[in-house]
Formats: sequence, structure tokens, C-alpha cells
Amino acid sequence: MKENTKIKLIVAGLTFFVITLFFFTVNPFASNDAGDYQIIQKASGDLLVQDQPKKWYWAGFFSKVTTYPRNLTVQVGPTSKKSPDTDYWEDIHTATFAGGDKAKAGHTVKWNLPTSDEKRVALHEEYTSYQNLMTTTLVQYQKETFNYSAQRMESESHYSGGNAKLKSYFDDQLRNGHVLTKSFVDTKIDSMTGESKSVIVVEPELDSTGAIVRNTSDIQKYGIIPTFSSIDFVDYDPRIQQKLQDKIDAAADKATAKERLITAQQEAETAKVEGQKLIEETRAKELAGKEKAVIQAEKERAVAEKRLEQAKLDAAAELAMKKAQAEGDKLKVAAGLTPREKAELEKETAIGVAAELAKTKFPETMIFGGGGQDGSTPLEALGFEAMYNLTKKMSDGN
Repeated sequence: MKENTKIKLIVAGLTFFVITLFFFTVNPFASNDAGDYQIIQKASGDLLVQDQPKKWYWAGFFSKVTTYPRNLTVQVGPTSKKSPDTDYWEDIHTATFAGGDKAKAGHTVKWNLPTSDEKRVALHEEYTSYQNLMTTTLVQYQKETFNYSAQRMESESHYSGGNAKLKSYFDDQLRNGHVLTKSFVDTKIDSMTGESKSVIVVEPELDSTGAIVRNTSDIQKYGIIPTFSSIDFVDYDPRIQQKLQDKIDAAADKATAKERLITAQQEAETAKVEGQKLIEETRAKELAGKEKAVIQAEKERAVAEKRLEQAKLDAAAELAMKKAQAEGDKLKVAAGLTPREKAELEKETAIGVAAELAKTKFPETMIFGGGGQDGSTPLEALGFEAMYNLTKKMSDGN
């Protein structure tokens, strides 16, 4: 009896184990967390998408459920920069810039997986898991995209502040596909030294409409979108770094020398202008003094002319008065002056004649005889008496 009970317990246990194993194997239930979507492969082989977060839902017997995160973060770079939240990490790779300079590079990209059920199913059919997608496509595409971006610019351009330009190339090609390029040798001015040099120029190829020609990949085919990207690490070979640093130092020295030259030229120009200003100020002062002297001379000449005219007028007036007085005297005489008035007139006339004679200069030495044969005096010899008689005659009106 006990033996039969033992056998029954063993059979029951085995039956429960088989049923449990079978249940978990053919479990028709599944659950989906927020932030994920699932691809359900039915026993018939049909593929369905479960997009809503649900604790439990009916998946069907013998169904296979594959979970995909809605987004993935892929990082390439040194261990020191590895993020704990990255979904996939890979060590740094080497990129080549235009001209052949090489640098180690690292970058991070956040990828959003497709949102349409059709593309989700197609992506699953192609890769079967997101791990396979990351290792075979996403990380490789990132590195290739960085290489394509680096080849479109020179190391000097990037080293001297061109990281934003490199980032724009990187973002554009991550989303829209790799740009096909063509290269040729050209002569350009070095951005650091200002000297001309031969460089390799890389330009995008254009189609007949002028649009950029691109290579597309599974990224564009399945609608995988880069929503964030960063260039985390660019480390040039030591030899390249030294070359770039030497160029920067040379450019800085040249710029300093140029600034000094410009300063010296400005100072010389300033001195020239100030000297010219001083000359003009001196000339202006001299011209002002000259003009002032001319004006003063003209003023003095005008005053002198006015004084001369006034003197002429005064003399003319005085002469007229004298003539008038003489005429008056004549009229008085003609009208009959009193003996006293006649005597005073003769006296005044004689005094006037004497005053005029006093102004006359005679020789310092004069020889007079004792008298002429006709008994004339020296004054008579000089004709004074005749002058007196003439004056007297004039005053009488004869």
C-alpha cells in the first residue's frame, strides 16, 4: 500500500513538472513594459506588433515574443567616457581628415527605432533582435559617418575651431545618408599662417538637378532616426598635434607682428595728422595776423585820407573866410571908413604882412651899403617898402 502511494506521488510530481514545463513553453500570455514594443510571432508564422504597455495580454499558444526598446544609445569612445546608461559601447576608432592627417575619435548617438508596425516587422525580419541591429549596423554606421564627415575638412580647420562644422556634417549624414564626394588639389590661403599652399579639396557630388548624391542604408530604409548625437573625443596623433600647434604659434606670432605694424602705422599717421594740424594752425595764425595788419593799415590810411580831406576843407574854409573878410574890408573902405577904422585896418594888415615876412628865410650874410645913390635904405633895397606900399594900396582898394 505504501509502495503504491509512493509511486502515485512520483507520477503526480512528474506530471506537474511536465505540465508546468509545457505551460511555460507554450505560454499563451505575455507582458509589455512602457518604453518597449514587442514583435509576436504566432505558431502560424504571422508577425504582430504589441505597442501598448500591458501587464498581461493574450499572445497565443506556441507564440514567440521578441522585445525591442523604442530607442537605443550607441557609444564609441575611450573607457573613461563610457556612460553607464549606454545600450552598446565600443572602443575608439581612427578617422582620417582631408590631407591625410589621422585622429582617434569617439561619439555617442541615440537612435529611435521605427514607429510604424510595417517597418518594425520588416526590421525584425532583417535583424531578429535589437542586439544584432546594434552590433552589425548602428555602431558601424556611426563610425563610417564620422569618417565621411572628417574627410570633408582639413585637420587645421577642425583644430582651430571647426568642431561645429564637423558636427553639422556628422548630424546630416547620420539622418540623411552618406554624401558621395569628389576631391581635387587646389591652392588656398592657410587659415593659420595666411600663406598660400596646395590642399586637397573635398566637395560633394551633385546630380543633374543640383542635389547632393547620397548613399542610403538600412537606417533610412527602416526609418531609424538619430535624435541626439555628440562628438565626444578627437585625439590627433602627437606628430600631427605638434604640427598644428606650431602652425598656431606661427600664426599667433604673425598676427602679433601684424598688429604691431598696424599700430606703428596708425601712430605715424596720427603724428602726421597732428603735424599737419599744427602747420595749418600756425598758417592760420600768421594769415590772421597779416589780415589784421592789412585791416589796420587800411584803417589808418582811411583815417589819414579823411584827415587830409578835412584839412583841405578847413584850409578852403579858412581861405574863404579870409577872402570874405578882405572883401568886407574893401567894401568898408569903399563905403568910407572912419580914420580910426582905417588906421586899425592898416595896422592889422601890416602886422599880418610882417608875420608872413618873419617866416621868410634870408641869407645868413647880407652886405648893405651906406645907401644907394638915390638915398634908399637897406630895407628899401630889399623891396620891403615897396611891399608895404603895395599892401597899403590893397587895403585902400586902389
